[in-house]
Amino acid sequence: MSEKKPVKVIHMAPLGAGGISKLTITINRLINRERVQFDYLVFRDRKEFLEEEAVRLGARKKVIDVENVHNDVLKFVVKFYKMKKLFKREQYDVVHVDASTPYDVFVAMAAKCAGVKRIVLHSHNDDFNRSKPLRDLFIPIYKVLMQLCVTDYFTISEKAAEFMFPKSVYKKKTYTLVRNGIDTEDYRFSADDRKKVRKELSVENKVVIGHIGRFVYQKNHDFILEVFKNFCENYENSVLLLVGDGVLQNEMRDKAKQLGISDKVIFYGTTHDVRKVLLAMDTFIFPSRFEGLGIAAIEAQATGLLTICADSIVDEVNITDCFKRIHGWDSKEWAKQIAELINNNTRDGDRKEQVIKAGYDIRDTVKQLEEFYISSQK
Repeated sequence: MSEKKPVKVIHMAPLGAGGISKLTITINRLINRERVQFDYLVFRDRKEFLEEEAVRLGARKKVIDVENVHNDVLKFVVKFYKMKKLFKREQYDVVHVDASTPYDVFVAMAAKCAGVKRIVLHSHNDDFNRSKPLRDLFIPIYKVLMQLCVTDYFTISEKAAEFMFPKSVYKKKTYTLVRNGIDTEDYRFSADDRKKVRKELSVENKVVIGHIGRFVYQKNHDFILEVFKNFCENYENSVLLLVGDGVLQNEMRDKAKQLGISDKVIFYGTTHDVRKVLLAMDTFIFPSRFEGLGIAAIEAQATGLLTICADSIVDEVNITDCFKRIHGWDSKEWAKQIAELINNNTRDGDRKEQVIKAGYDIRDTVKQLEEFYISSQK
């Protein structure tokens, strides 16, 4: 008897520098690729941050380029038609929709029309920027459509499930919690490495406030800058390290100038070495307007870094003694509390064991998904 072919899975996930992209790539790296083959569906034809890594792992990038289609109705029609054609041609066993909004159900609809048997809607957010009122008006309809085409509901947190899924699915808990695990070996603390990177950044004798995230509305960089403005009034020997890129980066550079702190803000850009920048920091702040989970906060804690989150961050992120929460949105109060927390904090090593105990070891996530994918094969 001949061996079974690998289970063919396509993720609707960008290959940029964001948390969803990094998560799926890490899973791809650790999963049994003789049993499971990943592809990635993207909607723009440009070189992506994690593209080379995906290709190295044997994945294929499937492009449906609608970046220059500005009419929303036409964009939907083009996407839907081409997705249906792609899913039918490639005969995928699983279409895995890594969803940020309920609107992403349209990918599941195309998969259903193409005859795909297992269609996953994976909730990665607990809210979103409601920038298109007409589109967003139909959220209740999107949730009805989910029940017609989605076969499996995954979520990264309870709050993300409540936001994304139909009420009947959420209330009956007919969904699966899939934790945003990390490879804990990648986040080991080293005093020598910390000293080295701080010297490289010329911040050896400075207090480093840090953040990792795309420059988008969700991540709330304008508030981060306001907090730091207040913080450095009392801590002149401080810098703000911002890691990431995105559409609002230039706007945030302008804001830093307006606040008179541009000489104290490092716009680091993207990096494949997250551990390195985390080691440079004295605290990690995470005031996102909304988050399904916030994998960057898990990574920060893993290195033993003081991690300060807003009320908007779900309770599932509170997994180590490094986690602290500041209530409300008063930038002066944030600055004051950050100063107190830093003064009372000693960075004494990583929190690998606490992260594993909390269930955020990526190997557990990989095992869970691998078993699901293999059981899905036709």
